[in-house]
Amino acid sequence: MEEAVNDSEQFVLEVCRKSFLSLWSYVNPQGRDKGKELCDVLVVCDPHVIVLSVKDIELKDSGDVEVDWHRWQRKAADASKKQIAGAIRVLNDASVVIGKDGAEGLPLPPLERRIYHRIAVAFGGRREVPIKSGSGDNDPFVHVFDERSFYLVLRHLDTVTDFVNYLADKAEFLSRAAVVMEGGEENLLAMYLHNGRVFPQESDFVILHDDIWDGVSNRTEFLAKVERDEDSYVWDKLIESFCDGGFDCDTWRGPGLSESEQALRVLAAEHRFSRRLLGDAFLQFLEASKQRKTRARCIPSSSGVGYVFFTYDADSRLEERRAELLGRCFASLCRFPEVHTVVGVNLNVPGDSPKHGFTSDLALLGSIDGKWTDDDLAQARYCRDELGFFKAPIETRIHEDEYPSTS
Repeated sequence: MEEAVNDSEQFVLEVCRKSFLSLWSYVNPQGRDKGKELCDVLVVCDPHVIVLSVKDIELKDSGDVEVDWHRWQRKAADASKKQIAGAIRVLNDASVVIGKDGAEGLPLPPLERRIYHRIAVAFGGRREVPIKSGSGDNDPFVHVFDERSFYLVLRHLDTVTDFVNYLADKAEFLSRAAVVMEGGEENLLAMYLHNGRVFPQESDFVILHDDIWDGVSNRTEFLAKVERDEDSYVWDKLIESFCDGGFDCDTWRGPGLSESEQALRVLAAEHRFSRRLLGDAFLQFLEASKQRKTRARCIPSSSGVGYVFFTYDADSRLEERRAELLGRCFASLCRFPEVHTVVGVNLNVPGDSPKHGFTSDLALLGSIDGKWTDDDLAQARYCRDELGFFKAPIETRIHEDEYPSTS
């Protein structure tokens, strides 16, 4: 595992890895020339590219507060903005990430759909220096965090989808509204979360006091949400299990993506609330398969992805397992034709010892521009009617609030 060169970079890297998993995070990737650092941390999740610059600058006390603040801003925030701008100039001419060791990594999204997110993390200001995100007259938006606000934002928006949605919404909000904010950015986050993950649409001037985060994060429904989200991390563990055991680490981060690796990225794009529902469904499926009550289950996600869970027979062979998984993925289209992608996951029945060895696998079906072809739908009907996959399923409907009521 790559390590950062200093403690502050390591802190940011570990927060990113916990949030985005090890799937997309690079520490100190190579710039245009060998031995030249591009940025401190780079996260690539098509179409998003998150460029992070980290500075750890001790706030000096010269006796002149304004001078001290100006010097700290210049060394901590302005220097990061300059590094980020230079990194993006290099990335605009690149097609793949070049890792710290010089090896090719993930492919970069095509320029026409690439979305950059610029993040400066400034340590050492002790929350005495005002920190401001924003853009200059002709400059792109840069998000500036201190270490505490960065940790809290990614603690509560700890999937790439949740995080980039917040960054985009925040940039749009601050571009049209004047915000006076006491304390750290967690108070802005509190307003965003409390308002249903949107910023006020009609306001052009907002004052945020320093007690908003404490007020929101201590509400009973917020605490209940955090507790319920613990179940969602089974989805993260499922993803990491494929990363750690399913693929060679030097291969699946490379520029050539197999079908299984692309499927893995679909799993990782689910936001936290979806992961809670999917994680619950996955755990219930494992328990039911262990009790021999079912061998397969299909479930749609709010993301527009359908998932198929399948446990294979102990005496089956790899080719048989993969063929049935793919057939069940097709058959699920008869149940959920509105999904645009289907990901299948197969694994052994918990507690079983398969005759031909343990395997787990992923399958991926993708529509064309959100529409399934006539051949796809014909194959789906064949797998349902002739092979009997999901021909007479037992339907279960669930409802859950992201912020459960405790009354």
